[in-house]
Amino acid sequence: MICDDFEAYTGTPGAPWKVTKTKFGTVTIDGTQHRSGTKAVKFTTSGGMDPDFYQLAYISLENIFPIANNAFYGRMMFYVTKAANSGVHWTMIEGEGAASAQGITNALVRYGGQQEQRLMANYDSSGKKSDCWQHSATKIPEAQWSCMEWYFDGASNTQKFWLDGKAIDDLTVVGEGQGCLDQGTGGKWIYPTFARVNLGWGSYQKDDPREAWIDDVAIGTAKIGCPQ
Repeated sequence: MICDDFEAYTGTPGAPWKVTKTKFGTVTIDGTQHRSGTKAVKFTTSGGMDPDFYQLAYISLENIFPIANNAFYGRMMFYVTKAANSGVHWTMIEGEGAASAQGITNALVRYGGQQEQRLMANYDSSGKKSDCWQHSATKIPEAQWSCMEWYFDGASNTQKFWLDGKAIDDLTVVGEGQGCLDQGTGGKWIYPTFARVNLGWGSYQKDDPREAWIDDVAIGTAKIGCPQ
């Protein structure tokens, strides 16, 4: 449905992308790191200054949604200089939308991490409040390019993740994860009708400044695989 190496942009990514959710963060087209060609998208966060310490820098894609069967695969090449400090919840990949019939005004289906640089699946809803998690034993690769693939299926409340072509089975969630901070959904991960996908870097507790890059993004209705 889309395949982008970001070579066509200068300054910031243009249509069909939108630069969104920037808070103490910036998004630029950059040549310092790149997986293919000469450019990638750089996401920089400077450290939060307000009471909630949120630091956000994302690009979003909306024009391919809604997707048939409310399910899609994604692939991106990702580079982070250093992962967030242990205990800081971060996000790289986020599917977003409402589940109005279930009273959920917005739901976020995520991949990122939190504990000891280990990856994590996360579900966060409003209207009926949740914020749920499932931790992985796998750490995020640092200071190197890695291939990240994901699958979000809104019909079956399922998400899956692959790292460098290998399935990370403890990041598969079907309906319910390990726990939730709030119980508005009774512990269930009720997926939305996806309206956008957000890619980049966001963290939600006080952290040091971060730099990350994304390149070679592809999204479709079948598994895409890593670039050769």
